[in-house]
Order: sequence, then structure tokens, then C-alpha cells
Amino acid sequence: MRSDKIEGAPDDKVGWGSDIAANMLRRFGIPFVSLNPGASYRGLHDSLVNHLGNENPSMVLALHEDHAVGIAHGYAKATGEPMACVLHSNVGLMHGMMALYNAWCDRMPMFVLGATGPVDAAQRRPWIDWLHTSSDQAELIRNFVKWDNQPASPDALVEAMARAHLLTRTEPTAPVYICLDAGLQESSLEEEPAWPDLARIQAPQPSRPSRESVTEAARLLDGAKRPVIFLGRTGWSGEAWAARVELAERLGAVVFTDFKCRAAFPTDHPAHIAPTMPRLTPATREVIAEADVILALDWIDFGGVISAAAKSEARPKVIYASLDHTLHNGAHMNYHMLGEADIRMAASADAVVTELLGELGAGRRAPWHARLAPKARGGDGRISVESIATTLRAAVEDPYRISFAALCRGFPSELWPFHDPLAYLGKDGGGGIGSGPGLSVGAALALHDKGRDVVSILGDGDFCMGAMALWSAVHSGIPLLVLVNNNRSYFNDELHQETVARRRNRPVENRWIGQRISSPDVDIAKLAEAQGAIGIGPVKEIGELRAAIDKGLAVLRSGGVCVIDIHVNPGRERSAAETIHARVNGKPSLLPGSFTKA
Repeated sequence: MRSDKIEGAPDDKVGWGSDIAANMLRRFGIPFVSLNPGASYRGLHDSLVNHLGNENPSMVLALHEDHAVGIAHGYAKATGEPMACVLHSNVGLMHGMMALYNAWCDRMPMFVLGATGPVDAAQRRPWIDWLHTSSDQAELIRNFVKWDNQPASPDALVEAMARAHLLTRTEPTAPVYICLDAGLQESSLEEEPAWPDLARIQAPQPSRPSRESVTEAARLLDGAKRPVIFLGRTGWSGEAWAARVELAERLGAVVFTDFKCRAAFPTDHPAHIAPTMPRLTPATREVIAEADVILALDWIDFGGVISAAAKSEARPKVIYASLDHTLHNGAHMNYHMLGEADIRMAASADAVVTELLGELGAGRRAPWHARLAPKARGGDGRISVESIATTLRAAVEDPYRISFAALCRGFPSELWPFHDPLAYLGKDGGGGIGSGPGLSVGAALALHDKGRDVVSILGDGDFCMGAMALWSAVHSGIPLLVLVNNNRSYFNDELHQETVARRRNRPVENRWIGQRISSPDVDIAKLAEAQGAIGIGPVKEIGELRAAIDKGLAVLRSGGVCVIDIHVNPGRERSAAETIHARVNGKPSLLPGSFTKA
């Protein structure tokens, strides 16, 4: 990463309240802090620059607080380690709330620093400091952070930051928030505080399941004829990956993985019988209904997927392991449907796998169910998500060097096997559209110097909402390739409108109104160029696709940022009503859903 260099030498004296916060970040080993500047934390900003020299941590400047949080979120998705970000007073916090909710739902560690105007009213500047001061600023986000605090003294600041660092790293991980009083930041210190021994304030090892539950679970699984394993939130290590494969082979189980989570299992392994699931299909429901024992390891929406087994006459035994319940509250329903289980383990997925392997011993069985028939995919000469994936794979020298920071809906995971935890980093957690660019920049920040090439395939709506996040990648020298799956529509919502219209016996032909991103089309390549990136496209013909991807990969390998705008067919020929709309507007032009002139 390229960071801005300061003039002169850093002032190494800890002389101000904000110097404490900056020093604690360095002591934690946090390498980067993403931010959009604001006066409420001007003291901290000075400490990061003139006290630490903009090194360890170094700043990643963002053009919006939403992107500052998204970059830190993407970094955590790639590493499992917290990065810091800073949000300016109540207004910056409100800007970053959506991205913070994503990180909460995604259970990612993150050290969030905020600031309020002086708590002491006598220190407030007229007007602006009053607008930017809240009596309880963290109340805005308290229901989707793990812990928050607003320390009022130097010693309290040291303890609060140490506690926050401990908690964000403790499983289940999630963001924490420290609000810095502007008055405390800008107060001079008579002496340095007593720094804690951070070697004695380490996150505990993940909880292990009870011996009784492991013994009973192993007994059930060892005797199962049709075991099914659901792998949800899992760890980043290669050892844990290998242990998951060993467990599946020991049991002869079939394995399902979740598109919402990072890669958890080799998707071309015989036990991985279906593509990574965005949702259940009739075929996968039939397999679940045949199961006699189900092992669900920190699966998101466990109750929803287990409900598919309820149709089975012989109800399977269910083993469920997760620590997620420790984060649940009544404000948001990201805990999903309540599921029934015969054995519940309050432990992380990887800890359970390790314990079960120790109990089961050696052995190997073939998967009890054959791989499901792949989805029929036929080309019709038009660009599709499938053709993007196959062309990209043909163009890269080593497909297993690629890390997908984000993938759009419909990506054919069966055409691009995942072979390690960094192959694919999962969705954004909270379904907040506009998250993809920021997450991609954060992942690239973490991985570009670790032998991985970071690529994202984003929808056009997601990209347009977050496009300015790419400026941070260009400014900081973070290589990244983004392919935009551009159907010129909020197409998922078109399908929702069609569903409603059918139920009400109303014209489905009107589903596109208020959904189409056309007349005019957004010039995505120019949006990218406006951030300093290389913009390519729009690519409208399948014959143009390979050359565009080759150029994009060349930019990526040279350390640059490239965005390729690829016009895809969303799937259905446009209706007569849409054709009339085009003619009335005086343009016999192409609309999403059709590549035939009106």
C-alpha cells in the first residue's frame, strides 16, 4: 500500500489525550485506519499524523464514511483480524451505519472510533459543536455493535480501548465502538498513562463443546448412514480447512456450503454434491429430507434450512454448533428462524470439527449420495454471468491465485471451484446494496501483497451506489479488478414486482417501471475513470469479452485498478409494453432483457 508521507519527524512525546488513542492502535498491531476526516476528531487525526508519522497504523482516506467502514469490513473478511476506522461525530456515524450493520450481521471484527463535540458545553464552539454533540452517541448503533464506551479520562481511555480490542477479537467476533470526547482528545497530559501489558489481555481460545455433547454427537454421526454437514461461518486457516475435509470423508457425509459465507470446503470434492447455495433448491431439499443425521456448523438461518428436513417421515437427528446466540438481541432479527436440535453445542465450527475428529478416530467412507446434476447452462450468443466466469477462468494463468472479494447473484460457483478459504470471501452480511466496492477495496488492501489477485464481480446497482470507494484503492496503490455484471436494472426487484402483479392479476409487463437503469444508461467506465481507475466498456458482444478481460488482468497485475462494464442479458425478452415505451420515448434502442432492436 502507498501511504502519504509526513514532513519532518514525528513528535514521539505522548503529550495529548488523542496521542493515547493513537498509541493504543499501534500497540494492538493494527496496520491501517480508514477514515473520512472531520473536526470532531481533529486531535486524533493530528496524533496519527504528527505523533505516529502516519505509520502503523497508516491512513486509508475514503470519500464517504460508508466506504471507510466497508474497507475495514473487507479487510476483516480477508484476514479475520480487526482493522480500525474512524467516523466523524454523530453525522459521520449516521453515514456509516449501514456498512456497520453489514459488518455486524457478518460477524466481523472491527475497531470503530468515533468522536463527539466537547461534552463540556463550555468548550463548544457556537453552532457546529452543538450540532455534532450527542448525549449518548453510541445509542444510534448500540443494537449492532458488540460493545461501546465513551471514556472521560486518559486512564479510562486506555482501559476502554484495551477492553474493546479484547472483545472484538473474542469469538463470536463483531465490531466495537469507542466515542472520543473532543475535549479529552485536545487536553494536554501531565504524564503518560500506565500502559497495559497487552500480552496479558489476549482474546481467549474459542469455546470448546462439552465432552458429553461431543461423545453423543460422535456416536450419532458414526452410526449414520446418510449424514449431511452444513458448513456456515468457518475459520481462515488451512489446517481447519483440511480438518473439515477429513471429517466429511471420515463420515461419508455430503456437504453443503453457503454463498453468504467465505469458502469453507473444496467445491469440486465428491462430498460437495451441489453448488454453493444462495438458497435451497428442490433437489437439495430432497437430499436433506433423506438425511438421518444433520450436523450444522454455525449455519446462517439454521432454522430455515432445518425446516426442509421436517418433511421427512423419519425425522433426522440434528446437531447444531454455534456461538452466535451470544450476540442476539431484540432490536434486529438477524438471528433468523429458531431451529430444533437434539444436541446443541456452544462452540465455534472449527472447534467442533477438531473435537469430533479426536473422538471418531481414523477411517474413510465414500459420500452416501452422488453429486446432483448440474444446472443446464446453454449459451445463446449473448453475454451472461456464466460466460463472464468461463472467460475469466480461461484468461487467468492460475485460477487459484484469484480471491473473489464479492460475487453477484447468479455466479456459477460450479464452474469455478473454491480450493481454500480465500477463494471467495462471502456476501456483505446485512444485504446493504452499495457495499461491494468498499468490501473489495478492503479485501485487496489485505491480500494484494500476499500472493493473491483480488477480483470482484458486482451488479450495476451495487457498483453505482459505492463507486467512489475505488478512489481509495487508486490513491493508496491497491490493485483491484472489478467486473460489473450490468443488466441496466434493479433486476431482482423486477422479479419481485412480477410476483406481486401475478398474485393480483395485474399486468406483469409493467414490472420494469421504476426499476430500469436506462434512458440513459449509466456510463460505468467513466464512473471508474472519475476515481482514477482504468475503465473499460461497455462490452456488449461476447466476442469482445476476452480482450476486455485480458486488458483488465494486465492492469491488475501491474498494480492498478480496473473496472470492466459488461452488459449482460437478465434473462427474459422484453414485453410488448416495453417496446411501446421505447418507441414513445423516440428511441428504438436496446432495453435490458432484449438485444433485438424495437
